Amino acid sequence: MPKSAKLNGIKSLRCYTIPEAAGVTGVSDRTIRAWIKQGLTAMTDERPTLVRGDALISYIQRQRQGRKSRLSPDEFYCLKCRAARKPAGGLVDCETDGTRAKLSAICETCDTIMHKPIPPDSVPTLAKTFVVTLRGKLSQKANAASETTARNRH
Repeated sequence: MPKSAKLNGIKSLRCYTIPEAAGVTGVSDRTIRAWIKQGLTAMTDERPTLVRGDALISYIQRQRQGRKSRLSPDEFYCLKCRAARKPAGGLVDCETDGTRAKLSAICETCDTIMHKPIPPDSVPTLAKTFVVTLRGKLSQKANAASETTARNRH
């Protein structure tokens, strides 16, 4: 079974038994029962216990929203620390292919490699914050702007 519940098969105007809710979300019956104990609204007065589709959708969306981490432009998300971290020494590698750019850096706390996708147009502005090493194809305009920023820094 998948680690995260699926939302696309849930009908908001339908009531589901626990096994049906488990089947439509792709999680186990035990997970649905645990969610009910943790606050998922269910009709438990009669048997079988029923869960409304709209309540199930909103519960899963609230769970997902609680796991999101907002990052500032100078932060990465470290998977080992499970927190927003700044790159060690402000050093960042930027790998581009023209349409995409990916930043890589080392976590200042645990020395794990962190990655962050960014739009290629934002590379010159990041060069003001970080010491950026460029790799790959970058538009001439962005490359010239990042070199100018690096020269101004020294």
